[in-house]
Amino acid sequence: MPTEYAGHDKSAYRTKLSAMRNGLAEELRAEWSNLACQHLAQWLEGHSYRTVMAYVSFRSELNINEFIEWCWKKKIEVLLPRCVKADRSMKLHSITGWNQLVAGAYGIMEPSPDRSPIKPVGTVPDVVVVPGLAFDRTGGRLGYGGGYYDRFAEAVSDAGTKPVWIGAGFEAQVMNDLVPSDSHDLRLDGLVTERVFTTIRQ
Repeated sequence: MPTEYAGHDKSAYRTKLSAMRNGLAEELRAEWSNLACQHLAQWLEGHSYRTVMAYVSFRSELNINEFIEWCWKKKIEVLLPRCVKADRSMKLHSITGWNQLVAGAYGIMEPSPDRSPIKPVGTVPDVVVVPGLAFDRTGGRLGYGGGYYDRFAEAVSDAGTKPVWIGAGFEAQVMNDLVPSDSHDLRLDGLVTERVFTTIRQ
């Protein structure tokens, strides 16, 4: 693994990491996802945050559905993104049940504009839980190359408010060295895996 990003081939790196995650046994991914959800809930319970932007897992991603349902029970507002391919932006919708989701542009389940209220432009959640292909222990994240979360992070930064960014992945996705990243890439404040919730930055 590279110790810093200096023009490495991100595409090849993503292919390798995606294959590694896909190779994790399905039953282990389910077990580890539940453990990570417990860590997330325990962390969130210790704070006064009332709005969480989450994601719906796709393929072999760490599944945080159990955490989303926990938020609903605790009356914490759950926002899910709807991807707009035209400009690679994300629109946020408030979600209170799985029946408000439909298959989106990439085959990922996302909010239906007809079934869920859209949040105003400029809405900044208290917490954003974000998936990825790889993470490091300094807040680095390697995403999928679309730049959706990077653009959203830039937009909320321009609004003058910063949410707490939490990466969610399996321990096998956490690199001991730095993941390939550029200066404009999103930096995380925390990381949750099946083993532990780790605060990276305050």
